[in-house]
Amino acid sequence: MKKIVPAILILFTFLLVAEDITIEQLLSKYNGIKTFSTEYNRTFTQNTTGKKSNDTGTIYYQAPASIKMDTYSSGKLVEQTFVDSSNTTFIYHEKKNALIKKSAGEAGEYLAFLQGTENLKKKFNIKNSTSSIPKAKKIGLNIKDGAVLFKLTPKKNIGNVKYIFLVAMKNEIDSVVIIDQLNNINQFVFKDIKHDPKLKKGIFKPSIPKGYEVSNF
Repeated sequence: MKKIVPAILILFTFLLVAEDITIEQLLSKYNGIKTFSTEYNRTFTQNTTGKKSNDTGTIYYQAPASIKMDTYSSGKLVEQTFVDSSNTTFIYHEKKNALIKKSAGEAGEYLAFLQGTENLKKKFNIKNSTSSIPKAKKIGLNIKDGAVLFKLTPKKNIGNVKYIFLVAMKNEIDSVVIIDQLNNINQFVFKDIKHDPKLKKGIFKPSIPKGYEVSNF
């Protein structure tokens, strides 16, 4: 019995260490990726009130920098975001208007990991913050047991982004958390992740319905 107990402890320790992946290991499958898609559940937590709001959606990506995000509330399409190398277009279907920003801006940085390890290192200082998970849970982050947490601090100003966190489970990104300059929390929890899926032609071209008010920012 005395020999069995140490063996169990060694095995348990090995499993814990094996789960502690590096950022290079986590992002290795994204180096050179051509397309990506995932569904998500998003929770926005307002810092001053603690009030939470939720929605769902789908994210599509095509290298080198095209992103489309469809957002749904109660099953209804309410917002779309299109990002390319120069513009970000927001279409608000409930308000029947659209906003075009003449820069990719911060929206694309939420998914910066899709452009691979080296690109991420150029834009962010990266730190393994797994030891901070208990604290992160207290402020409302949805982090599963056994997860690994990476903190990304922008090297240069990126709009309203203060920090980005990558939450990893079993060597795959489980969620992305954005902390803005007012300490509001925006967390995207992924599901049904697909690497290099076939995407329809023209999916990344904004289609603004007739009658919508269009503004430039």
